[in-house]
Amino acid sequence: MKLLPPFLLLFVVSVLPATAQTPEARVLPPQIDQLREYGSASVPSLPPDETANGSPMPTYAAQSPGDDDLGQQVILKSKNEYQPLSAFAATNILYTSNVALTDGFEQEDWFWRSTLGVTYAPRFGNYLLGNISISEDIFRYDKFDVLNFESLNISAGLAYNLWFFYGINAGLEFNYTRLTSGGVNEEIFSNRSVSLALSRNFYINRAQYFYVVGGAEIGWSDPQEAERDEFTLLGGYHVRLSRSFELDLSYRVGYYHYTQIDREDVNQSIQAGARYNFTKWFSANASVSGVFNGSDRTGFDYQALNTGGGLSFNWKF
Repeated sequence: MKLLPPFLLLFVVSVLPATAQTPEARVLPPQIDQLREYGSASVPSLPPDETANGSPMPTYAAQSPGDDDLGQQVILKSKNEYQPLSAFAATNILYTSNVALTDGFEQEDWFWRSTLGVTYAPRFGNYLLGNISISEDIFRYDKFDVLNFESLNISAGLAYNLWFFYGINAGLEFNYTRLTSGGVNEEIFSNRSVSLALSRNFYINRAQYFYVVGGAEIGWSDPQEAERDEFTLLGGYHVRLSRSFELDLSYRVGYYHYTQIDREDVNQSIQAGARYNFTKWFSANASVSGVFNGSDRTGFDYQALNTGGGLSFNWKF
């Protein structure tokens, strides 16, 4: 399809959903859906040096003929001191087949996403983990630069391992998001939310496992037309093929209830990703995903193919 001029694309985005809004609702900027679709949702988890039940895993000596004479032997390995403070950065070049997430007049584009942030995650015993995080995302588009935006994200929460109940992880988190376009004073969207997530890992061996995550999020938005509650279920598979190379495959389905307008959406996505860890703090990644959104209101159905890759950095202190 021939490329639409940027101003015409914005006109199409504004006109298509207009009939789906109530008379008092105004047309929402497309960056809001882009942030919600491409933004990363955090999943509460325990520190990586712990097992599924939250307890350190002892390492036993290999069996030998002399075991009965010497008794059971345990190798005591020195553990690295837990580092609760981390700074992270990432830069990715991505392609999307539907830049404005529209029902018709789909337009492809490349965009650059960069992230910079810091997280403090103190541990309280073996089963409770805190989290305070602040980050800034920057989205810059190639052809449709009128869609450029920035996003400030602040979150605070707790994750607890229910070791007495199948090792399920439970997380409670408070989030604040502020989306701007063209400068820090040009706010086009803000959202405050509280979310609850339950997750469980099913280990096959040390190198691979399946995981399931269920979550609910209640939000309060400005503008109010964008306000929605989200209920999601995610399942995935993770495998480490070597010390440095790992793969992920996941499927996610979400139900979105808009509280201020008459709209209900079912959003599905499937994603495959690969990561190569050069060091403990530097890695490269690549991914491909398909997104399918179905709505009970005309003009809000869309689908998109996304792919790309980049570099990420994570320094622990």
